[in-house]
Amino acid sequence: MRQRYLLFFGLLFSTFLYGQDADREQIISQATDEFNAGRFYGLPALLKPVLDDFRTTNEQRVRVYLLLAQAYLILDDPIAADDSYLKLLKADPEYVANPARDPIDVYYLSKKFTSTPIFTPHLRIGLNTSLVRTIYEINTSGVTLSRKNIPKAGFRFGGGLDWNIDNHWSICLEGNYSYRAIKQERKGLFTANGQPSDTQVILEKQNWIDIPMYIKYADDSGKIRPFGYAGFAINLLLSSNGTDWLLKNNSSDGNSREATGPKVNLTPKRNFFNRSLVVGGGAKYKIGKDFVFADLRYMIGLSNLTKEDANYYDKDGNFDTSIPRYAYVSDLFRLDNILLSFGYIHPIYDPRKKTKPKLKNLFRKQVTEERQ
Repeated sequence: MRQRYLLFFGLLFSTFLYGQDADREQIISQATDEFNAGRFYGLPALLKPVLDDFRTTNEQRVRVYLLLAQAYLILDDPIAADDSYLKLLKADPEYVANPARDPIDVYYLSKKFTSTPIFTPHLRIGLNTSLVRTIYEINTSGVTLSRKNIPKAGFRFGGGLDWNIDNHWSICLEGNYSYRAIKQERKGLFTANGQPSDTQVILEKQNWIDIPMYIKYADDSGKIRPFGYAGFAINLLLSSNGTDWLLKNNSSDGNSREATGPKVNLTPKRNFFNRSLVVGGGAKYKIGKDFVFADLRYMIGLSNLTKEDANYYDKDGNFDTSIPRYAYVSDLFRLDNILLSFGYIHPIYDPRKKTKPKLKNLFRKQVTEERQ
């Protein structure tokens, strides 16, 4: 019985809402007929109940304000026309007047306004992998080693802010936390019968703060909007630890010796302040007034991560005992990163009248002064 009552009242409420929407549509239709008949003065009063109704949809408000803007232009009331078009953009910030669809005077009116967000914040989360680029090889035996860098997965999260210059170009700043891992495998420290008889493995785990700054170009229309960017990043290495240490030596007599142990703090051997180039791109997908996006980025390391004067010492300045234990000394190297991110964008729309470019005004002023 209770379910029947709930169903009855639900249907009654839906019928009420539908009836109210039909009433609003009827008023808009009547106002359109009045406009087409050339009766403009009564339109604001006729449409006021629609605009005052909180249930009026944004699509209905756009149609109402578009009709009012046309009427005010015909009545030679530019202030009221501007106000109506500005309210239209507040209802739908991405509305773009089209000369093939809208009256030509409304199209030219639209050129006086913009709703491009001044600032656009976003959040992101994703995965990364790191690529070692060796600058100079260093080892404890003085011989050439066989080296293998094995990509490992890491993760990152953070956010950023776009300062929009116009509908396409933006200057962007981000702040991200990244966890990265580097796995290195070396062979050739020891030999047996002229062949490498050893395996040296180290997994280095790092925590970073990345601050990318870049210029971005993005499409400004459509459901799916591609973008691309390039710039520069400051990379702060917060900590680095060597884990999963392994030094395995297979002697010619068939015996095998292994050295393993706990993690070793490598932070004192790494440079805190680093730099990189940033290139990337992706696409964003519009959902309502917001977007979700996917972004693939490559960060090209510019800095040597290894402190040359601290490479053989621990955090206290003493000779590092892990060197004879694992026969490991860090190469001089740079670190590249490939990053795949997914995120959410919330544009802060700001419908407003366009201002004249200051540089253009300055140029005109200079020409005027020269003519005088």
